[in-house]
Amino acid sequence: MMVDAASGMSRVVPLSGGINFRDLGGYLNEDGYRVKWRKILRCGHLANLTNKDLDTLEQIGVSKIHDFRRQEEQQQSPSAAIRADFVDDYQISIGDISRFWEFLFEGELTAESSHELVVNSYRSCIKVVIPAFSRFMREIIKNADNTSVFHCSAGKDRTGLAAALILSALDVPRETIIEDYMLTHKHYDSSRLVDIIEGHLRDAKVENWERDWLTPYVSVHEDNIVAFLDAIDEHYGSMKCYLMSALDLSEADLEFMKQQFLDD
Repeated sequence: MMVDAASGMSRVVPLSGGINFRDLGGYLNEDGYRVKWRKILRCGHLANLTNKDLDTLEQIGVSKIHDFRRQEEQQQSPSAAIRADFVDDYQISIGDISRFWEFLFEGELTAESSHELVVNSYRSCIKVVIPAFSRFMREIIKNADNTSVFHCSAGKDRTGLAAALILSALDVPRETIIEDYMLTHKHYDSSRLVDIIEGHLRDAKVENWERDWLTPYVSVHEDNIVAFLDAIDEHYGSMKCYLMSALDLSEADLEFMKQQFLDD
């Protein structure tokens, strides 16, 4: 578990039922200011939280939960009764799982083609996610006095994109944003998700597959987040232009975020 030497705060929030539960605090931005700890938290689904975990989140000051999952995901793993307000109607999808099945049944799925499908989903989602992430960023601003949690199922893809947007708004360097995305390797056990997918393959009477074909869907790769960031630069000129022109944040909004979420 990474612990910040200066503050004694841990990157991983110590919850026994937490999944990939991490703090965006502690990162330095381009001007040398540090993101405040225990203000913006990212994670996977919240179905396994214990009563002690719920107490911990209340003590931290969590008052708003943002659930990016689709309705069927929420029904499969309902969130625990956190004492906070929920925003759970974003219904975000960033990949087309049907193409995975097409490649599989047509005998075209390999570790390489699977990886490219995931990278392309990151590259091509920048416009699809605008309505949800525009609203999400507005909600983060509105709840700046308290602590916000945002999550999807594993806390890696949709959550990783949202984290990249927040850190970008705070002028955290791109290399740090990529490092934060890649921490899922250390803090999420993808083997259980592979088991679930293999169960779906058996149910579908699929007879032949390799585990490494599934790895790109259950883990993270630097190519993924780089594809998202590069696509924004290519189509909008810069991340700041995307935040302002696509997500409808103003200069005043960005300045307010820095005032609220960065230490002096």
